[in-house]
Amino acid sequence: MSEKEKCVTLARTGRFTVSELCKDFGISRKTGHKYLKRHGAEGRSGLLERSRRPRHCPWTTTAEVEALILKERRDYPTWGPKKIRDRLQREHGVQVPPHESTIGLILNRHGLSQKRRRKAGVHRVHPDHLTEPSRPNEVWSLAFKGWFTLQDGQRCDPLTVCDRYSRYVIGCQACDNQQFKGTLRVCQRLMRYHGLPEIIRVDNGTPFASMALGGLSALSVWWIENGIRVEFIDPGSPQQNGSHERMHRDLKAEATKPPSRNLCAQQKRFERWRRTYNYERPHEALDMLRPGEIYRSSEHRLGEKDKMTYPENHEVKRVSQSGHFAYRGSGFYMGEIFAGCHVGLSENEEGTIELHYANLHLGDLEFNAPEPHLPDARIVRPANNPRSNRRGRATKPSRKK
Repeated sequence: MSEKEKCVTLARTGRFTVSELCKDFGISRKTGHKYLKRHGAEGRSGLLERSRRPRHCPWTTTAEVEALILKERRDYPTWGPKKIRDRLQREHGVQVPPHESTIGLILNRHGLSQKRRRKAGVHRVHPDHLTEPSRPNEVWSLAFKGWFTLQDGQRCDPLTVCDRYSRYVIGCQACDNQQFKGTLRVCQRLMRYHGLPEIIRVDNGTPFASMALGGLSALSVWWIENGIRVEFIDPGSPQQNGSHERMHRDLKAEATKPPSRNLCAQQKRFERWRRTYNYERPHEALDMLRPGEIYRSSEHRLGEKDKMTYPENHEVKRVSQSGHFAYRGSGFYMGEIFAGCHVGLSENEEGTIELHYANLHLGDLEFNAPEPHLPDARIVRPANNPRSNRRGRATKPSRKK
């Protein structure tokens, strides 16, 4: 400020030209004349620094649009700028909505957003053994979100079912446990209404998997019997089902905090959240479309399964209610979860009898065990079975007549 006053004072004496003073003070002639003009009109206050902000900006967000942005954020606290911008266009008719970065600045200015640090790490999201869906109902994913306690002290285990192609949440059921019977009833009800998928993807927990042959459980055997292929993600690799886990994060933030007073009230809350997720919430992976705009029910209905067939070189055996089947004078135990199922037996090039169920290689038959403490006839699991050792249990000795 003192340098500006000195320059103006010397210019007013008439002993120096403006060009000379501007050169000595290291400013342009335009700036020098500007100081002289402001000082003559306003005095010393004319030399103060002024804001360089434009007086008029045609692209400034209007107060009405900013109010809509704040309203949408309060209605949907977990939605980000991209989803809010899409909703301004489709629901409120804003022809030219603000950019995502502008919406983010508005939310930040009103204290409605916070920075979140991404966790470091690189994961292979699409392993080779998992199917990448290309149409609705090709792959469904099932998982329990994780239990929490309701206000009345009862435990709630949300079971979620999602179509992987359209991200459509087919079901979100508030269960009181993670047992087989309750999960089976939920699957039957959803499949009667939406039809059957081609593949079901699950983790390695109960009731989806077990230590039986092939890692199958009673529930996964029921799926296979209805013509559905089962895919297991790798143990301890939830990132392989990442989109489903991301949906669980939204479910937890929007429909479980705080928990409802009882199981019935929590189920109604889940249904409201599911309608919002399927028909109102735009999805970035779907080019900002809603899952309900893409999903269609399956043409394959429950109870219309074709009979399971095996190649001609397979000998088909039916498993008894006790989990046994007989072959070449010996009895083999598979487990009671396979009761009533048909399995295929074939001899490979090495002369080993392989046991197949649907498209799964469950193990090889061994008639004379080398170890004296093992039964003579048993099933040896494949070496690449990740759920058990090669010589694990799931076999029983045959009964002698």
